[in-house]
Amino acid sequence: MSAWGVGALGLERFGQCAAGDMMPEESRIVRAAVVLLRGEVAVLHTGSRAVLAAADGIEAADSARRLSDPLEALALGYRSQLSVPLWRDGRRVGALAVLDRDERHFGNADIALLQALANRMDRAQPSIH
Repeated sequence: MSAWGVGALGLERFGQCAAGDMMPEESRIVRAAVVLLRGEVAVLHTGSRAVLAAADGIEAADSARRLSDPLEALALGYRSQLSVPLWRDGRRVGALAVLDRDERHFGNADIALLQALANRMDRAQPSIH
């Protein structure tokens, strides 16, 4: 994993962060999901926002919004996806997903790890919308 792409809806170039050199918590979480689960891409998606991280860059056509839709991701060649819901006050407000172009099996430890990262979003911000 030599080059990183981190982007959010509304940011045209990967690698930019809204807070300058400091990565926002959302970006840290999606980057951690890629590294810890050895995926190619991770997407955190809430109602109006999507944040994407990719190891070794990402093709321009693979936007955060497109990859947050499982059918779009499949059309773009991603064959494996593990998603967990994001919760706020007992309501589902989004999802955190890790995608890979290779077919793979995600085990219980992978699910627990991604859920722990998703739970960090609930503690990190009063609202993720």
